[in-house]
Amino acid sequence: MSWGRFLDTWVVDRVMFEFVNQGGCSCCGFQHGGMDMSDFMALCSDVETDDGRTEKKSPWPQFMQDEVWADRLKFRRVMKKDIPKYRKMSEDHGSDFVQWWIELDEKTRKSCFMMPKGELSVLFNNFFEFKTAYQVVLCSVLEQVEKFDVTGYKADGATDCEIFYEESLKVYRGAWTVDEDFYTTEEGLDSFFGMFLQLGGDHLVPKRPKEIRQVAAKAKAKAEGIDDDEEDDDDGENGNQSNGSESQSFRGDRRLVRLVIFRYFADQAWKKFERAMKDRSEVGESEASVSKAPTSTEPTNKADVPDTVKTVE
Repeated sequence: MSWGRFLDTWVVDRVMFEFVNQGGCSCCGFQHGGMDMSDFMALCSDVETDDGRTEKKSPWPQFMQDEVWADRLKFRRVMKKDIPKYRKMSEDHGSDFVQWWIELDEKTRKSCFMMPKGELSVLFNNFFEFKTAYQVVLCSVLEQVEKFDVTGYKADGATDCEIFYEESLKVYRGAWTVDEDFYTTEEGLDSFFGMFLQLGGDHLVPKRPKEIRQVAAKAKAKAEGIDDDEEDDDDGENGNQSNGSESQSFRGDRRLVRLVIFRYFADQAWKKFERAMKDRSEVGESEASVSKAPTSTEPTNKADVPDTVKTVE
């Protein structure tokens, strides 16, 4: 097993160390109505069978696992509340937004993809109000997401657009942003539009198809130094086969963190779109009022004729 930094094994150990040092304990007043980790896990539809199996082998104490999974469920439920909002945005103005984005200059597109790293900490601490254990998990996962390219992991996402986005996401000068391919290339534009549609989709995070699960499992096993030559082609979704790694998986947390960041990007873009539509509407109204104003300069009656003209007559 590899103890390399930023791997899932590193997250397990770091969370345990940080949580213990912060004084977390079973008498902290955590209330969850008698539910335990398995109950919370069953309510998270995106959790895969192998992930559930490895969670049960976690070195974390039971109360700590229960607290983490209670907040994982809370995270999903709070995020799901905004799905109808994004669905309505796409249904009402999606085609106009796509056309506006395509015509937009690259500099303005780039400005939409900028989220200060501190924004996430504020959201997690103040808006979601996660408990200590899950805050430590997210702190570690944020570092994983930032250094994802060095972990050796692949395909956290379920769709082509989500995977393209996860590979593009990076930190630059203290802010979350994306590679320029995400807003300058045709594939990048398609991925952006695809992710925008997913915000209002049927699921908070889509389930991964078998092929992607297999690719990700092999990459995880290799990154953690596990020999998977003898694995068969079954992806273990029925719970009968191993994915090659016995460490806990934090893929679901990484996907949710990336989703929070993309929502921030999408909101920035949408604000600019609404402002542009408002300006366009005001210009149209101004032009319409000008076109309705009288354009003739001829006098309307004899009394309006200048004296000089009357003299000539």
